[in-house]
Amino acid sequence: MYDVIVCGAGPAGSVAATVLSRGGARVLLLDRARFPRPKLCGDTMNPGTVAILRRLGLTAGFEPSALPVDGMIVTGERGVCVRAAYEGAARGLAIERRALDAALLQAAVAAGARVEEGVLVRGPLIETTGRAARVRGIVTAATCACPRRSSSPPTAGGRGSRRRSDWRASRGVRGDGRSARTSRTSRT
Repeated sequence: MYDVIVCGAGPAGSVAATVLSRGGARVLLLDRARFPRPKLCGDTMNPGTVAILRRLGLTAGFEPSALPVDGMIVTGERGVCVRAAYEGAARGLAIERRALDAALLQAAVAAGARVEEGVLVRGPLIETTGRAARVRGIVTAATCACPRRSSSPPTAGGRGSRRRSDWRASRGVRGDGRSARTSRTSRT
């Protein structure tokens, strides 16, 4: 059993898994994708994000190859264009999302998180006792018949298994986006 299961290994999920693992939690980090993955969004970070990642010691894996960004340009219909410069010496960073994801995922593994790629989260694992129902983990399946990648040796179900798997944890973290299955099943 894990202390925490993090669903989604993008920047939010990988950073959460790193921080929790550094704090001594047994963390399982899951993602339906296999890394590196193509991603259209997220090639720039604002100065606030860069400052947080620096404070957490997570920029060494990508900052040397990133380009500094001194502001932003927002464009719209009919040629509308607004440029805003960051104040003072504040700088953001531009880097391919693949490189950012890889560096943050590697930091989670280095901190002790177990990573499982190619795993589709089907929904919460609910345990009912009398009238009380509690989420005790998640239900997953492999996303395809190809082998899933893991930072650990194979477990029950084996690599590439399309069978249902139940993962148990005392806590969960959603880092899988608004349209993910956990979003639809965890709303109250």
